[in-house]
Amino acid sequence: MKKAMFALEYIQDKLNFDSSVTPHFITESGAGRHGVAGLLLGVIFGFHACIILLQGYLDPEKVGLIQWSVYMCLFCFFHASEWYITAVYRPSELGYKSWLINHSMQYTIAQIASCIEFWVEFFFLPFWLKSNRILITLTFCFSSIAICIRISGMVTAGGNFDHIVMMRKKENHQLVTNGIYSWLRHPAYFGWYYWVVCSQMLLGNPICTLGFAYVTTVFFNGRIPPEEQALVNIYGETYFNYCRNTPIGIPLVRGFVPYDKNAPISTSASTSNKDVDGDNSPKEA
Repeated sequence: MKKAMFALEYIQDKLNFDSSVTPHFITESGAGRHGVAGLLLGVIFGFHACIILLQGYLDPEKVGLIQWSVYMCLFCFFHASEWYITAVYRPSELGYKSWLINHSMQYTIAQIASCIEFWVEFFFLPFWLKSNRILITLTFCFSSIAICIRISGMVTAGGNFDHIVMMRKKENHQLVTNGIYSWLRHPAYFGWYYWVVCSQMLLGNPICTLGFAYVTTVFFNGRIPPEEQALVNIYGETYFNYCRNTPIGIPLVRGFVPYDKNAPISTSASTSNKDVDGDNSPKEA
């Protein structure tokens, strides 16, 4: 166990560039960090894209290799899109963390567990979830849609979007309720949840599918209510009524304001919520 933890800490240290001493790798916005992240994602994406394109010539029967490669291409695209959207709409906030590669130790463990489960089951416990063409096609579509929904939410919010929850109103911040936000209360969270779950279904990982769904549900139940409470305190009845008429869309996740499209419009939300403003605080993304 100690060796495993040491290995995980070593990997996370490298992802965080904690032991770096070169000038371009020391700071959060260092060009070296961005260069390495972009290069690695590009190489990994290109390598697996070539496998997909050449698989018919290599060994068309090894569908599992395509299954893995499709996942890796989506994985690289997801992280690259996170950086790109931040660069375009929030350039002042752009940093190495915008890639989300070093999101957290928990995220690193989850990705390693995902890889281990896939290859262990692929080689030693082969069953219909591995190399199933129908499953690959459907889950690829669902995963792609989930990523697109997250990107759409971030683009619609524009400069108002941030990976860190806002507890106090920032200068020039505006409440966004149009576009995809008129359909989903938290489209970026919605997209993240279904991307995480569908990506494991794409790999045919039953254990990680259930595990990722559970952990992500717990995470959002701890993040969304405090965030909504802060927004209700900032925007009052405007945000309260918006939440009442707009669903979250994530199973078993409840917001600070319950969804009830048929509920009458409140005119005292900002006053009523002063009583519940306590120690709840959102976690950093």
